[in-house]
Amino acid sequence: MNYIKGRKPNFRFTEATQCKWKGRYSSMILLAILALSTATHAAVTDKSTLTVHELKSVVGEHFEQEVERAAQAGKWGKYQLNYTIWVPGAANHLPVCESPLVITGRDNRTLPVGNLKRSVSCEATLTPWRINATIKSALTLPVLVATTTVGRDETITSAHVKLETRTLSRQDDFYSQAKQAIGLETSRRLRAGQIVDPNNVSAPPLIVKGNEIIIIASKNGFSASTKGVALENGKNGQQIEVENISSGKVIRAVVTGLNQVHTQF
Repeated sequence: MNYIKGRKPNFRFTEATQCKWKGRYSSMILLAILALSTATHAAVTDKSTLTVHELKSVVGEHFEQEVERAAQAGKWGKYQLNYTIWVPGAANHLPVCESPLVITGRDNRTLPVGNLKRSVSCEATLTPWRINATIKSALTLPVLVATTTVGRDETITSAHVKLETRTLSRQDDFYSQAKQAIGLETSRRLRAGQIVDPNNVSAPPLIVKGNEIIIIASKNGFSASTKGVALENGKNGQQIEVENISSGKVIRAVVTGLNQVHTQF
């Protein structure tokens, strides 16, 4: 516990009793001085309101932890985070919260960059309150970029990409490792120097239209397989039309592997 040593009174009790006024009045003056001294001391030691600086500190610490979790999940490696926090001046008048502050996001941003909104609330029974904070942040880290033009529907190879340090200040998704993108197929053209966006690439189809495939049918623990022909392209988990070569029947089946689909009897 911290204690604050009070200032020594600026008078002596002997001087107070030697005052020319009568004892009744000198006692009243003494009591008034003591009351003023006590009130001043209480104002210094009893802190009942927050400050904008304190609230910024709490929000900043929470935000840094949030970014660190995202870095671990995305395997970013080394990164540099720069951010500023804005809190309304009304925070100076909020009562100190007797329970841990609750901080939640007020936007659907997937990355902790750009202009972000956070709600800070106190859920204490006697002094509940809520206030909004704004964070403007930027990340500097190595991200995967295209070294040359990559056409649409082209498979990315190691010759197409490299890691390059960039500063991100908006919601641009990225890869932090080359192996995350190599082997994927582009859904739109990539320019040289462009950050490889995971939203613009996907795994190539496991089944190509016209390929001969294996159809596996199962029911109640029993399964049987036969040959078929794919009538459309298919990625893992997709349902496509296939033709049973033996019967000529067209059915829908789920892609479960390279040139392999599953269905039920």
